[in-house]
Parts: sequence; structure tokens; C-alpha cells
Amino acid sequence: MKLVIVESPNKVRKIKEFLGAGYRVAASFGHVRDLPVKGDLAVAFQDGKVAPTYEMLERSSRAINELSGLAKQAEEVLLATDPDREGEAIAWHISQLLGERTYRRVVFHAVTKSAVQKAMAAPRPLDEHLVNAQQARRVLDRVVGWLVSPTLRRIGKAAKSAGRVQSVALRLVSEREREIGKFNNVDYLILAAKLEKLGTPPAFHAKLITWKGTPLKARLKDPALAEQAIAWCKAQRWEVLTCERRSSSRNAPPPFSTATVQQAASVRLGFNPDVTMKLLQGLFENGHVTYHRTDSTALSPEAIVEARQLIAKDFPPEYMPKEPIIHATKSANAQEAHEAIRPTHPEKGPEALGKGDEGKLYKLIWQRFIACQMAPGKDQITTLDVACAPDEWAMADGQRVPRGVFQAKGKVTEFDGWRKLAGEDATEESKVLRKPGEKAEGDGEEDEESSDELPMLNVGDEVSVLDLTAQNRSTKPPPRYTQASLIKKLEKDGIGRPSTYANIMRTILDRGYVEEKRRKLHATELGLSVTDFLVRHFTGNFIDLGYTARLEEDLDRISRGEADWEHVVTEASFAVLKLAKCAGLRGNPLQPALSSPKSGAPTDVVK
Repeated sequence: MKLVIVESPNKVRKIKEFLGAGYRVAASFGHVRDLPVKGDLAVAFQDGKVAPTYEMLERSSRAINELSGLAKQAEEVLLATDPDREGEAIAWHISQLLGERTYRRVVFHAVTKSAVQKAMAAPRPLDEHLVNAQQARRVLDRVVGWLVSPTLRRIGKAAKSAGRVQSVALRLVSEREREIGKFNNVDYLILAAKLEKLGTPPAFHAKLITWKGTPLKARLKDPALAEQAIAWCKAQRWEVLTCERRSSSRNAPPPFSTATVQQAASVRLGFNPDVTMKLLQGLFENGHVTYHRTDSTALSPEAIVEARQLIAKDFPPEYMPKEPIIHATKSANAQEAHEAIRPTHPEKGPEALGKGDEGKLYKLIWQRFIACQMAPGKDQITTLDVACAPDEWAMADGQRVPRGVFQAKGKVTEFDGWRKLAGEDATEESKVLRKPGEKAEGDGEEDEESSDELPMLNVGDEVSVLDLTAQNRSTKPPPRYTQASLIKKLEKDGIGRPSTYANIMRTILDRGYVEEKRRKLHATELGLSVTDFLVRHFTGNFIDLGYTARLEEDLDRISRGEADWEHVVTEASFAVLKLAKCAGLRGNPLQPALSSPKSGAPTDVVK
């Protein structure tokens, strides 16, 4: 009998069906060991070595006892935990608890018969580099929390914790809060015209962009002056000065990664990241989607063929590109190269799981997967510059220029392409959430984009003024983060891992550092105080985006076997200790760290 150990009991029955006789499938029920919650740091630093002290989780004792008994009866133990660093580490911890024997690792990225059987046919040894990368992350998170959190007591009892990634996320929200608080709105006016060429509908809207050759960056603030300009302009002849038309091609966005599906589910469905990750877990365990913790946007050749077959079946020929579209992944970690999140049986259609929350998320994933192989969309972008009083010129920089120039912009869809299925990019929050004609928060009036169809006009065509008004405007502060846009920022800057974002959002909200109001994140006074304290004492370390991103790169290098995890952890830990002592930390929780040159510990820290 071969024993197959998975993490979740929800997978046991399905995988057993795929494997049949000769296999016994059992679950570890998730993590089995961790650093102890109570007591000391449980990590020793000595002579350049890092020794975490793990203990079995209390809830895992029953599962481990069962697995131990089954392992004694098995001729082979196959560790089939999740296909990432965390899963590799769980497999290693299981092997440590079950004792010495030969363990083989099997990895599948979808709970389907073909994927599971293929994995069983190609077992491998445990990957120590992936295990070490996870250990490094766990120890670093422990060290930062253990060393820094006590220093927050200087703020007050409510300041309960700091974290290696959590505090960077809080800093982003806090700095945005301060930007908004300092922002001074400026009221101004724009001149907006409704114009039409006689016999050439439709009418179109244009706004004043230059006056006597000067761009209207210096905003019009005097209502009386605006009314004078309106009266003068209405009495003038208007003529098309320039007409520019260009085609714009819009490629389909790539299939979902963990970060982008959290963003899209927030924008499209109103799900917070925690809800999304729980739904994804169920979709994966029940064999509906591929593994949901992934940085990859790549697809297997077989998946691309499936998508193209469905496009050929359900859409006219023009929606099918001549060649498959390859969405290359950004990840440099070949050993962790997963597929993007995609349906495992796309032929069942987008409505396969019904209309509940799980079905809604599945449909979003299905649409994105099919759309990523569809033809690009094509738009016609038109810009019209209309001269007011074209015969009256002004001098600007030694050149004759029209007295006033109004500009109209329009965009018309020539071919919807992938948008026929998926609509606009679901991760482009400001565009998707905006109602027709509504500006995104923080937009300036210069950035307004019309989707109106502009008439076919030529240079020299005369147009009539149907209406001309002065419209009130006000400058806007930068927009607040939502959970979706904060995740997008963290991902873009290489901060943390997409699989941890949901927990980070939950932590900063639960700690009272951030409040969510109408889906916008507001830093509380406590959150601002914590950020100020950390920036004052830990600048140049984990509180800085650049430092944290470089540390993530080090963790990636460890996972590829290109860096020593103990060296990275030792160096980073003692750097935090030095700053924590300056911030008021008493004692040295990193003992028995020695001042040996091998440990990399500065002597002024360990004294």
C-alpha cells in the first residue's frame, strides 16, 4: 500500500477515486508544526546558523497519530501537499514528525484525474531550497514581530503589533491619509462648448485648452472674467483647426494570478480578499480551478488549445487570433512555475457552478481565461481642435496662434474583440467602478476622456455654438486605497506574496490601524501613530518599500538555491535588533546569538 498525504480532507475522496486500489489517501489538516505562540522567540542564532524550535500544533496531534500508524503499514509515503513553498514546508514538517523513512514528493496543480495521475508517475525528493525559503520567511516574520512589537508600547497598549509586510501596507495607507489631509482644494472654472456642424450630427462637446497660445494650466478662477470670455466667444466664428484620428489596439489582459483575481473579485463582485481566498480554496479542492496561489500568468499548451476550441465554437472567426497568445510569467522562480488560475474543465461553461458566490467567482475566472486567447479590441481615437475666432490671431513665443482653442476627444469601438466576453479589464478599478460620465477620484479635468462618437469633420469646417458655459471644477486629492488597489500597489512593488495579502488586509483592519468606509481604507489615529513611530525608528529597514522588496528577492533567490537562507536571516535579524534596541527594546531576544564573526552579529548589538 502507498500512502498519499494531502493537506485538506476535502481532497481525500476525490484523489482516492483517481488512484484506485493500492493507495491510501489521508490528510494532515493543514499545517502540523510551527514556532510556538507563547514563550520565547524559539529561534537560536549561533555561529552563523539559525535554529528554529518548532512544536507540533495541538490540533494536529490526532492527524499525526493517524498518519504515523498508516505510514508504518505503507511501502512508500508520497507527500502531496500544495504545490508551493508553504506546501513544500508542510511536507517537510510531516516527514520530521513521522520519523526516518524514504519520502517522495508529488506535485499537482489541479485536482483532476489526469493531473493527479501524472504527478504520481513522476515523484521527486523534497526540495530543500523551497523549504528553506519558507523557513526564512517564517523566521524573519517572527523576528520582526518579536523585536519590534514590544517597542510599540511607548505609543500605548492599543498598539499591539508590527509586521514585516503588514507595517509596509499600513505605511502606504497612512501616507495617503496624510496626503489627503494636507491637500487644499482649489476651485476653478472651465469653458465648455456644445458644437455642431450644420447637417453633420451628432453635436459634440469641447473645452477650452489654450488662450492666446497659453495652455490653461493656470486655471480660470474669476467668474466675471469667464462670463466676459463666454460673451466674446459666442459672437465669433468657429472653425476646425486640426482633426486627428488614430486606431488603438487593446490586447486582452492575461489570465488571473492570485493578486489579480483578488483585485478583480473586489472590483467586479465586491468580495474582500479574505472571502476570495476562501472561495478559491474550495474551487481548487473540488477540482474546478488550478492551484490558486500563483504568481504566474502562463498557461499550459493543452489549456490554450481548449480555450481556442471554445472560441472557435462560440464566436465568429474574427475573434480567433491566427496564433495562440502567450502570456509569459514574470516569476524568475522556475521551480515554482505554476500555471495561472484557470478552469480545469472550461468546456462546462461559465455557469457551471450556478449563481452563488462560488459560481460568480468561477465565472469571472472562466471569462478571463477564454478572453486571454481572443483577438485584440480596436478603438478609433479622435481629437478635434476647434479655433474660436480663427481670423483673430495672437502672438505667443514669436508665432501667430489662434485666440482660443477648444478641444474635443472621442473614442469609438471599431471591434470589441475580447471585450465582447469579458468587458473592460476587471483589475482596472478606476475604469470599471466609474459610472458613465463620472470622473475617477483624483482625476484632473485635463484627464477627462469622452466615449462620444465625434462627427467626421475636416480642417477648415465651420461649426456652430449650441451652448457655451462656465463649469465649476475643483482639484481633487489623491484617491484613497481600496483593498484591491492596495494589493495592486504591493504586488507592483514586490512587497509580500499574493497568498498573504488577504491576511495582511485582515490584520491591519483587525488591529484598528485602518478602517474601511464605503470600500475605502482610512488610516486611524492609532495607525498613523504606529506608522510615525516605525518610520522614525526603523527607516532603512523593513518599514521601507525598497528594503522589503529586496528581501523578497532574497527569499526568491533562496528558493532557487542561489542564496544561503541562514546568512540572509541572520543579517536581516541583527539589523532589526540594532534598530529595535535604539527604539527602546530591552535585552536581546536573539540570544544565544554569539559575537562570533561567523554569526554576522554586530558586537555593539549583542553586548
